Amino acid sequence: MNVFQQLYKSIYSPKDIAKFRFQGIGKTIRFIFLLALISILPVVWQFLSFTTGALDTLRESVEKELPSFTIEDGMLSSDKATPVTLEKEGMNIILDGTGQMKERNLDKNENTIAFLKKDFVVISQGHVQSSSYSLFGGTAVTKNELLSILDSLKDLKWILIPVALSILYLFTSGMTFLKITIFAIIGITFANVLKRNLQYRQSFRITAYSATVSTLFFTLMELLQTRIPAAPILDWFVITVILYLVVKEIPQRKIRH
Repeated sequence: MNVFQQLYKSIYSPKDIAKFRFQGIGKTIRFIFLLALISILPVVWQFLSFTTGALDTLRESVEKELPSFTIEDGMLSSDKATPVTLEKEGMNIILDGTGQMKERNLDKNENTIAFLKKDFVVISQGHVQSSSYSLFGGTAVTKNELLSILDSLKDLKWILIPVALSILYLFTSGMTFLKITIFAIIGITFANVLKRNLQYRQSFRITAYSATVSTLFFTLMELLQTRIPAAPILDWFVITVILYLVVKEIPQRKIRH
């Protein structure tokens, strides 16, 4: 049975998941990497959609519509006494050298690129990323120099994007392994309570497949851009319930007299 058949079985069959405890660890590891890949698909799609269009829109807006500004010693300054907001198709661009706008005041539901007093903020599909201007060190950055930086990013984007996504995938894979390691301990606890014959390495294997339903559900919700209240708690609850059902499918320990 290949990993895709196992993925399908893991959606509905605790009994089949219980059988996977005897397979080689290499196959389980490949399955975990598959789950990590599935879980980042919405982020990859949003990132590619936003990045490819945002750079062109941002460069044109900086060149033609935003006032002159300077970033120096970690602070942005501009001649404008009030924040400037440009509403583009599918994105807002904000320039504020006054300090009136704060990251917490930005609408998380709007795709936004904001040059604030001390930070550069990007909001894409509800995900917020901010960076301090101190990254530029003591070098002064003007509007024209920012245009040069944007031109360089456009030229390098098909190199930078795969690198960024690879880092994201490795980080997600690491967190997925960590989560499964923790839940494998819970699986051992269930086995002790239910008097099932289960070793830790077997618990690790069945835990990986018990995370399938939760991973697919939250991936679908992300693709549909549907926010789930208390998502981490629901994620852990679903995995725990399925893991319990899987452990119940394992034969009880033989009692020796």
